[in-house]
Amino acid sequence: MTIEGQSDEALVRRVRSGEREVFSVLVDRYKRGIASFIGAAVRTQADVADLSQETFLRAYAHLDTFNPALGKFSTWMYQIARNVVRTHLGKSQRRVPTSDLPEDQTLENAIPDLSRDGDPEAGVVRAEAERELRAALAELPERTRTVLTLRYYNNMEYHTIASTLGLSLGNVKTLIHRGKIALAQKMLERERSAMNCHPELVEGRERGKRALLLV
Repeated sequence: MTIEGQSDEALVRRVRSGEREVFSVLVDRYKRGIASFIGAAVRTQADVADLSQETFLRAYAHLDTFNPALGKFSTWMYQIARNVVRTHLGKSQRRVPTSDLPEDQTLENAIPDLSRDGDPEAGVVRAEAERELRAALAELPERTRTVLTLRYYNNMEYHTIASTLGLSLGNVKTLIHRGKIALAQKMLERERSAMNCHPELVEGRERGKRALLLV
């Protein structure tokens, strides 16, 4: 079996035994997921890069504390990333009112199709929608933002999110449901603001809406 095909736990054991260079395989395995997770919370690519690097540095420095009997390595990694982001953001996140948003306005109406097979002519619109989505997501409360990111950017199952964050399955489901509504509210607010400032964007926004697909 190649080194790339070995389990996380096997690679951790090799690093602990002195093969420090093996840790780079774990970095390659999780760098995109960790960057996506962090990118939903911070606004600049420089911060994403710095916090991602800090996450892996912390993981390497504390690798001896990882206990596979208590959970998966992936869960452990995302917990570290979450702590890194929380330290970076502090306690400045604002809660978003959601009571005036219709129930049919949910996250499924707001996440763009980022696949390479999407309509090439809609590529710019999708990229803009993705930037706006991440900006809106960053304004949500920390815990809400975290569960949405793990679910929709990292494709985690509900029970894995619960394990990663130390929440009950019911809490995760509630946070995701409410988070969808809150995120859609924020997206609508951003859209209305853009329309007021730039009426010429109406046509492009309408094309963007048609490019947004279900997740």
